Amino acid sequence: MGVENNECVIATTWNSEAMGNIKQWVLTLSEQEQSLFVFVPGLTNGKETLFLAPSGSKKGWDMDKEVKHLRDVIISYIKLYDYEDGSSPFTWVEVGYGEYGQKVLRGNCKNVYGDEDYAV
Repeated sequence: MGVENNECVIATTWNSEAMGNIKQWVLTLSEQEQSLFVFVPGLTNGKETLFLAPSGSKKGWDMDKEVKHLRDVIISYIKLYDYEDGSSPFTWVEVGYGEYGQKVLRGNCKNVYGDEDYAV
């Protein structure tokens, strides 16, 4: 028996060249690893989002470790596009949810306006 928790990466960019490079890299992975990636075009502003899905594995199992490594690699790949001033053409987040609760594990998004400024 083990803990079930899900971790995934979500990244959005306007930089089609960078996203194209990531798509090419994904094609070098095994078919099983490729199946965890989804690329979704935005409706405006030329943005596109990649989603690296959770493995479905319990924590600590071999598949969990393999996909954690895959998350680390994709985040490192995204960070290659960071600018000298620390900004990036990507906004990204790695989140965890499940039996550990929910939380942002890593990301590059800063709250520059405050949640109260987001009015629907």
